[in-house]
Order: sequence, then structure tokens, then C-alpha cells
Amino acid sequence: MWFLFAASLLLSPGQPLPPLHPGDTVILGSGVHAGPLEINAPDVHITGEPGAIVDGGGSGSALVLAAPGIVLENLQVQNVGSETDFYAPDSAVWLVDCKDCVVRAVSARDVTTGVRVEESPGARVEDCDLRGLGNAPGITLYRAPGAVVRGNRIENFLDGIYMEYTSGARALENVSIGSSRYGYHLMFSKGVEVARNRVERGRVGSAVMYGSGAYVHDNVFANHVGPLAFGLLVQEQNDSRFASNVISGNTVGMLVVSSRGGVFEDNRLENGGFGVLVQRERKKGSSALVFRGNRFTGNVYDLAVDDSEASVVMRGGRYDRVRPLDLDRDGAADLPYVPSSSYALFTSRQPDLSLFALGPGMLLWERVEAQVPGLAFMTLADPRPIPLRAAHTPASAWGLGLVLFGIGGGLWLRS
Repeated sequence: MWFLFAASLLLSPGQPLPPLHPGDTVILGSGVHAGPLEINAPDVHITGEPGAIVDGGGSGSALVLAAPGIVLENLQVQNVGSETDFYAPDSAVWLVDCKDCVVRAVSARDVTTGVRVEESPGARVEDCDLRGLGNAPGITLYRAPGAVVRGNRIENFLDGIYMEYTSGARALENVSIGSSRYGYHLMFSKGVEVARNRVERGRVGSAVMYGSGAYVHDNVFANHVGPLAFGLLVQEQNDSRFASNVISGNTVGMLVVSSRGGVFEDNRLENGGFGVLVQRERKKGSSALVFRGNRFTGNVYDLAVDDSEASVVMRGGRYDRVRPLDLDRDGAADLPYVPSSSYALFTSRQPDLSLFALGPGMLLWERVEAQVPGLAFMTLADPRPIPLRAAHTPASAWGLGLVLFGIGGGLWLRS
């Protein structure tokens, strides 16, 4: 059988890659190895000694893995090509027809794309450190169901992590910083888990779109400020759960568009322009959403619903605008609380009105509207609101700035 002939090879810089057989191990010695290198034998293990570098020669992808079961680890990659086509970018590592392959502990600087995975079910990308040029995805997975992307640091790409047709995949414990579009971007997939990631300081935010059954939990989406900027966009994403996420310092914390069956629980939505903004895309259905046990603090507006047919159920939220008075045995307020207002709705449509959002007249109007059932948006009322134990934290000038600078971009859904 083939495994009886498997070999272990030490390759010094300058030596060409010999023909490989299934199960071979190739160790790249310290120094610069000229690429591109293509591995097309199954179950080959490629690893590098400390200081091993693969130089792609400035054209195409530096390493191409094109057989099942290949493991690539402990390498630096440099000097890949400059093709930025979204679905066919030049990459430090390109997996194609590479079922159950593993890319682990690869570092790459100033590359077009870090790792490109295509038609490779069960692939794994783990513990890589990737820095890009801002014009193509850092890690891109296309038709890779069951893939796992774990523990990577991805900085300065178009999208940090892009996943399309990756049902059953998992994105876990990654850090994505400074993306020029989405930090994390999922499309056309079912049953994907997105957990314990940190996405921050991108131009737009992150997006989960056009799928179902996602479980998005224990992530941080922070500091996305500007036109169209949000922590997390949920668009036409059905029957999905969003739990225990921290969504902080964004123009819009969560923008939910034409999504049904979404459950949002135990999230922290803080220090933003809007905590949650619900809208409807033209010619698409209205959202049906349940929010329970979420914490809203430091936002200019906690909630705005710009869809007259949307069903939004609020239960047991914690609010900095609910005073710790007249609580029952469960610690909830006796009266319902409406975390929205007519002014929040107007502002979501007409950004110029947000100039007056923190004026005394508007604050008085919103206080009256929130406490008088005859004036409130009672369909959005939380019947069991819980006050934050800390002193009331008014919306900050920073939060107002988020609205002024970026919320007008929400009109893109109507354009």
C-alpha cells in the first residue's frame, strides 16, 4: 500500500520541490524558498523550520494545495500576485478541491489575500496571522461546507473573513481588525456557528445574510463609525439566534432587515447611535423578531423600527432609561417600557433631525412618550423592563456624533 513508501524530506532553500507521493512529509528549512509551490498528492504534510519563508515571486498564489488531506503549517509567505478579483484573488495559500485540508500557523504580510478556500469541504484554517492591502478578502471560503476558521488574526483586508455556501461551517475565536468593508461576512449558508470572534474598527461592520439557522454568540462587534456603519447587519437571515454578543460604539449596533424568526437574547448593545434599527428592504418581507434579556446602555436611541408590518417582541430587557423605582419581586419595573419613540423613527428616516436629538424638548417628549401608554408605541413595549443598577447614563455626545455622521446611510435600503 502507498503508505509503506511515504517519505520525510528536508528541503533547503534553492532545492526544487521533488515529485511527492501520498503521505509524504516535506520540511522546508530556514530561509527563502522560491515559489509558487503546488502540492497535488493527498495527505502530504508540509511544515517549516523556524524562519522558513515561501516567496510567491509576485505572480499568482504562493502555495496551491490541490488534493485531499494536505496539512500545511508553520510557514511565512510573502510576495504574492496582485489580482484582486473577489472570487479568484491571488493568495498566500490557495486550497482547491482540497477536502479536509488544514492550514495552520501561517503568517503573511502585505498580501492580496491570505487564505483562499474553494470547493474544499471540511477544510480548516487555524492560528494564522494575516495582514493585507485592503482590496481583497483575508480568508475567503467558497463552497466549503463544514469548514472551520479558528484562532486567526486578520488585519487590513476588504473583508476579514468571507464565507459563501459554507453550510455547517464554524468561525471561532478570530480577530478581524480594520477591514475596508466587512470584518465578517456570511452569505447563502445554513447552520453556521459564529462564536467568540472580535471584529472592530472596520469601515462598515459585519454581515450575516441570505441564509438560515445561524448561531451567532459571544462575539464582540465594536467601533464601526461612519456612513452605513453598523456592528452587525442581519439581512434576510431567517430562524437564527444571536446571543451574548457585545455590540459597542457603532453608528448602528444591529441593523436587521427583512429577517424572520430571529431570536436576540442576552446581548449588550451600548454606546451607539441606535442600539437596534429594524428596516425592510423593498419588495421583501417584514421582519419577525424576538428580543429578550438584552442590555441597552449609552445609546442615543435603543430601538427604531422603520417597518410598519414588522413584528418585534421585547421581553425582560435591561435599560439605562428605566429608573430603579417601584420594582416587583422579580426586580422588574411595574410599568411597561417602550425603548423606541416617534423621534427615533423620524431620525432613522431623516438624519438632519438628529441635530435636535439631545435637546431638552426632545428629551422631555421622549420621557413622556415612554411613560404614558396613550402616547407610546405600545406594540414595541417591554412589559417586564429591568433597570440597570448603576446610575442613569445619558446618551453621550459621542453617541450623538455616531448618529449625525452615519445614520443617513440607512437610506441605502430605499435607494
